[in-house]
Amino acid sequence: MNLKAGAPAQGANQYSQGHFTTTTDPVRAFAGAIAQNMGATVDPIPDSKIYRFDCPDGKRGNRACWYVLYLDIRPAGAYGNWRTGATFTWRQDLRQQLDPAEQARIQASFRAARAQRDQERIDAHQKTAERASALWRDGRRATVDHPYLVSKRIPALCLRQRGDVLLVSMRTVAGELVNIQRIHPDGSKRFLKGGRITGCFALFGRELPEAGELYIAEGWATAATIATTLRLPVVAAMNAGNLKSVAQVIRAVRPRLALVVAADNDHKTPGNPGMTAGAEAARLVQGSLTWPSCCMAPDCTCTDFNDTAHCGRAPR
Repeated sequence: MNLKAGAPAQGANQYSQGHFTTTTDPVRAFAGAIAQNMGATVDPIPDSKIYRFDCPDGKRGNRACWYVLYLDIRPAGAYGNWRTGATFTWRQDLRQQLDPAEQARIQASFRAARAQRDQERIDAHQKTAERASALWRDGRRATVDHPYLVSKRIPALCLRQRGDVLLVSMRTVAGELVNIQRIHPDGSKRFLKGGRITGCFALFGRELPEAGELYIAEGWATAATIATTLRLPVVAAMNAGNLKSVAQVIRAVRPRLALVVAADNDHKTPGNPGMTAGAEAARLVQGSLTWPSCCMAPDCTCTDFNDTAHCGRAPR
């Protein structure tokens, strides 16, 4: 018996056996192995096809995991998690070694699973890009009286609006519209599901400059505040985790730009993720780093340049 404790390391390729059951039924044994190693309950279909199922640690319907089960030669299969990269190879009888043909088939399963994941991602990106283009095309110019713009005291430039929802266009470095961030009157924000985000950004301005300074901020309100204050083009990465990717793709096509990362100062969050991500992005592209000076009062909620621009206690 090949007992295994703990969760697999990312990208692990492991052998396992459904040994929490005494059944000789390979389908039930395979299901037991998935339950043991991934914490998921599935009812496997043994037809040599790749099937998706939800990762138990994610949202319902995430379908981040997969399996394939063969019964035609000797019971064997594979399963894994596309998000973590963990993969497992399973066979019912561990006393017998996989022969070359079985090994080749299992490896082919891994390749097919990756290819299926990649194609599904491409299809989702394309579908979302088409929806984003339609929303942007059908939207009207945003109005300055939108509650979010009023609360943030920023102009209605480079935005569109559908009903009471603001539309922020997310584009690639080549200018292709690939996603939309929707901002509701209460300030809640949502991207279109299935669309590209990593390495994409919203531009406050007409186009990326060839030279001079370009600021890279996290959110749209921060980007708009910097742009209207400095009269410079600014891009919004939309989240701290995207700062590095955005800075790198821009650096690759605009080597003469002086990039300045305008980080959020998450001074009340352990590890200050805004500053940490901003510093890493600036380091990778040999750029500069700037961040807002907060008043640091006990009740201070300021974290970005838009906050401090309208905080009467913030240092100037």
